[in-house]
Parts: sequence; C-alpha cells; structure tokens
Amino acid sequence: MPFLEMSASADVESQSPAARSRGRCLDTFLTVSVIALFILFVGAGVGALCFAQHIEKKIDARPTRDLDGSADALVASTGNAYKMQNFVYLRATESELKSGVMAWETFAYGKGQTIGSLYSYDIKQNVLNIKEKGSYFLYVQLNFTCTGQCTSGKFTVSFYNKHNSEELSCTVSLPEWKKETPHSQTCWRVATFPESESRLMAKSWIEGTLNNWKLVMNDSGFGMFLVDGLGALLHT
Repeated sequence: MPFLEMSASADVESQSPAARSRGRCLDTFLTVSVIALFILFVGAGVGALCFAQHIEKKIDARPTRDLDGSADALVASTGNAYKMQNFVYLRATESELKSGVMAWETFAYGKGQTIGSLYSYDIKQNVLNIKEKGSYFLYVQLNFTCTGQCTSGKFTVSFYNKHNSEELSCTVSLPEWKKETPHSQTCWRVATFPESESRLMAKSWIEGTLNNWKLVMNDSGFGMFLVDGLGALLHT
C-alpha cells in the first residue's frame, strides 16, 4: 500500500504573526487532507475486500465448475457500488504445484464472463491486461488438498507488472499432513498502476517437495477491482 510522507520546513526569516498564522493554517490543512485521504483509501479497500469475500463464498458454494444463470441475482444483491466492468476474477486451471508461469481462466457468470470491460486475458501468454490506470484492489485465494502422505514445503504465487515489478505475492507454508486435509490462504493489497494498458503475469515456485499436495482449482483464483476513489466505484 502506498506510503504517504509529509515534510515541512520553516522559514526562520519570516517570524511575523501573520506568517506564523498562515503556517499554522497550512499545517492544519495538510494534516486534515492526509487524514481524509487515508479514511477514503482504507474505506474503499475494506469495501472491496468484503465484496471479494462475498463473491468467493458464492463461487465456493457451487458444487461444480459450471455456473448457472442465477448469478444475475448475485450481481443485483451487491448493489450499484461495484459495477461488473470494474471487476475480474480468474480461476486456476492446473492442480499440480510447480514452478513457472501460472495459467488462469474466466468462466460463465450470469449472462457473461467473470471479466469486466476494463480487462482482457491473453490465454496464450497467460497475461491479464488492464486497460485503465488507477488504484486497484488485488487479491488471490489459494486452496490446497492433501491426496496422500504429504510432505512439507512452501508454495508462492507472485504477480508482476509489465516492468517486471512485483505487485502482489502470497506464500503458503504447507505442513506434513495426511490424506484429505485441506489448507487455504488469501492474500491481498492495493496497488497503483500509473499507466493505461498495464498487465499482470503470475509466476509460482515451490520450496521443498510438496508431494501429494494439490491446488483445488474450483476454489483457487485471482481477482481485482478498480478502487481509485468514489468515482471509480461508479464507473460506467
């Protein structure tokens, strides 16, 4: 999350009452502005997280990887604060835990797909294209299952922009467990993309052997929202 720094310097040669008064007013204005921006930013992030969890619960509740037309009711129940064009949710396509570029897919959601008009996904390059600049709420949900006598290790998924800078990373420590023991983790952050036509690619790698651990594809995915101010939440 971006870190705000505020520095102020005083002119030692301007010590008149009027100058001191103006300085106090400026300090007060800057302080109030920073607090207001912080509240707005945190509020948008919390709202996006709640919506993300709401979507994930609805998706997880479905018994198969196929979604029916009842998703229209889900869209309506979330209200107008989050338009679907601002939202994308991609599902994992491989259960094997390995190092390399991760592949994702969209899927049916109501009358369309789980990808809004602000995005496009290149299945050949495994790249999510982001058409508009702004601040985005990014999150990844990873669910694992043990299919036998599982060995311990770590599994990491990191998302990189077109400049190969990391935007989100999620590391899961998987212990030695017996068959059919589940394990899950969700990671998130707010990232700013200063340029239009940005992109994200996910890469994974493992530490240890992780024998018999599998990624649950239906319950593992990556999503993001545009949360760049109140106007972005009502983007049309």
